[in-house]
Amino acid sequence: MNPRKIWKLLHGKRGVSAVISNVILTGAVIAVSFVVLAWTQYRSSAYNDEYSEAMDADIARLKERLAFEYVFYDQSGSTLSVYLMNCGTINDTTVKTVYVTTSTGEPIEVFSSTTLRYFDGNEIPDQDLDRGEEGYFTLSSLGLSADTSYSVRVVTGRGSAFDHTFIA
Repeated sequence: MNPRKIWKLLHGKRGVSAVISNVILTGAVIAVSFVVLAWTQYRSSAYNDEYSEAMDADIARLKERLAFEYVFYDQSGSTLSVYLMNCGTINDTTVKTVYVTTSTGEPIEVFSSTTLRYFDGNEIPDQDLDRGEEGYFTLSSLGLSADTSYSVRVVTGRGSAFDHTFIA
């Protein structure tokens, strides 16, 4: 090839600027597409983690089972003793809220903090019932009428609700 043609090709600015701008534009599009790809992978991973956590929480709530072993109301002291057993397949079942209502559903009292105790009277250190563990709590100052039907609802820390009807 003629050296003059090579020099003309290398120093000719007309076609080179269009090629360079196309290369820059293509590089920018590729870089932005990699950024979008990384962002979508991050978001899909975050959504997958959130979904997994929500499903695990729902499954744990479904595995909770509390059995009311005995409910006793002491007229003289106006205290209600509720004996529970965790008969579910999951540990760490906590008592978050206790509702006492009439048989027609009218609220009498709401207790947002209870102290779980072993049957021997000692306080349960971690304040939860593991699988097969038994415990009780007492509610005071209720003033229930004798020979009247009432309901007690125990709501756990995971949001499960367990109801029991008793006669004072």
